[in-house]
Amino acid sequence: MKKALVIITAVTAMLTLGACVTSDQAAKASKAPKFMTAKEMAKAFKKGSITCNNVLADGTKVQDFYYKDKTAWSGNLDRNIGDKIKQGEWKIMGPGLRIKDHKKKKPYGKWFNLAKTGKKSYTAYDGSGKKYMTMKCK
Repeated sequence: MKKALVIITAVTAMLTLGACVTSDQAAKASKAPKFMTAKEMAKAFKKGSITCNNVLADGTKVQDFYYKDKTAWSGNLDRNIGDKIKQGEWKIMGPGLRIKDHKKKKPYGKWFNLAKTGKKSYTAYDGSGKKYMTMKCK
């Protein structure tokens, strides 16, 4: 009788823990960001050049100036990090935003998916789904 009681208690505990894990996984899945489409990103960048105050994942604050001087979906970029300015390019292609500085390490730049978090605010995620930066644009 004691063995049966111990087994029933163990099985009940395992089922309870399993239900908690499942509900935690469901909660995480429901919090997954909804990424913007290429048209939504183009609409956000449509009013000419925009400026975004960004905070990178490591806490670094940067200011980006996106110039729409090539096409409706691409242009040049200036990134201010403290008193340094890095020049580069940006481009919307498919559902991604590419930011390229002119370093030779990554000739194609970095690709991001954007999720809108508020009026003119976005969160950029890298290809693995990790948060790369938050953006507040004007």
